[in-house]
Amino acid sequence: MAAPDHPEVTPRTRRRPHRVYGVGRDPEHRDSLANERTFLAWVRTSLALVAGAVAVSSPALEFSLTARLVLSLGLVLVAGVALGVGWHRWTRTEIAMRTGGTPPGFTGGMVVLGAIGLLMAGALASAIIRH
Repeated sequence: MAAPDHPEVTPRTRRRPHRVYGVGRDPEHRDSLANERTFLAWVRTSLALVAGAVAVSSPALEFSLTARLVLSLGLVLVAGVALGVGWHRWTRTEIAMRTGGTPPGFTGGMVVLGAIGLLMAGALASAIIRH
């Protein structure tokens, strides 16, 4: 007899989040794991943005105090948005795979890319003005 926590014995309602795992049929494992890897890529991107915020706040860089503060806070904000986009895409994609629905578009990714581009332009402008 299998252990109570064995995946084939555990009722689907015990898996969290319920709003994702409680609908439709389980997709093929490869597809679900690929979706999870994509979510983890969003998490890595968020962590890289936070690391960038720490680096930009360093006094070793020749940004003004205001520029360092704005760029650092902007990067942390974009990191939070990227994390939210990753979670939202994971849930929508998982539900779409389970119900045969349409997967989400890339709108959130374009917002994150646009915000990063604006921050990069601001950093460049600050560096040019400073020198």
